[in-house]
Amino acid sequence: MPKGSFVIILPLDKDYKVLGYYFKEGHSIFEVTSDIFLRLNLDHSKDDYNLLSLKGLRLFSYLHALKGKIARKASNVIIGLLLNESDEPEKFRTSLKETAEAVEVLGLEVLDMSQDKFEQLLKDIYLEHLEPLTDILKPEALRESIINITKFMLSGGKKERIIAQDLLKRVENGDHQKISENYENAEKALKSLDHEKAAKLFNKASQIAEELYVIDIAEILKEKSSFSIKIPDLLKKRNKLVQDARNSLRNEDFHSAYVGYKKASELSKKLIDFEKEEEYRLKSKALEDFYLVDQKKKK
Repeated sequence: MPKGSFVIILPLDKDYKVLGYYFKEGHSIFEVTSDIFLRLNLDHSKDDYNLLSLKGLRLFSYLHALKGKIARKASNVIIGLLLNESDEPEKFRTSLKETAEAVEVLGLEVLDMSQDKFEQLLKDIYLEHLEPLTDILKPEALRESIINITKFMLSGGKKERIIAQDLLKRVENGDHQKISENYENAEKALKSLDHEKAAKLFNKASQIAEELYVIDIAEILKEKSSFSIKIPDLLKKRNKLVQDARNSLRNEDFHSAYVGYKKASELSKKLIDFEKEEEYRLKSKALEDFYLVDQKKKK
């Protein structure tokens, strides 16, 4: 389980502003220093998603380009999660994006908001968007969400009351459990590398969620379906880059080798595969250093 989160906004008139923090334990365990911001900003110049390892802590973050009125005063917002070593970053990919969009909806108001006030909002945003998806998709949690929606609809017009009654019947029939089942089966398919099956199951779960009016969950599942489809092509491209880099190394073409590993590292970031990202990045750096030394000797 994540330990908390933070939000950084990039105003047009200065480098950055920390809008606020949320810590699950209630006390401060982390601070965005200027050094940490520089590292985040540099990494995010290359990728929207980034994993930064610090002493005893990992920061999984997402850079979101702002749109609408707020874009007149700020260019981007960075949403960060404080992860334990056991937390899997890829599980929070969609949640980070949703959190960024939730902050964007607040508009220009966030720029003038006090840190205390923003942190009250951030707690609600965290609980709504950044809690693990597995918790949100448990049958009992889904049932509660749908029943809350029906309560709201029952106070509306005739059309809304009819929809609410239908939703209650579907919950009684256990239709909400199909969302959980399809999601769990999709995750199993991902682990067995059956990405096409995973995409279909995520999409099926998304369709049921949309029918049951849990629209935010439907959007999350739809994005997971879309990303699952892209994985095989990204893996194929990465495998070719790695193979070409190895061949270049055998032929003592150190320049092509380090460039290939660097591109493979960048693709690993897109795949949220940070173990491979680190492996290929370190290989690239070592080969680049070797290449530069070799070039100096030849001169």
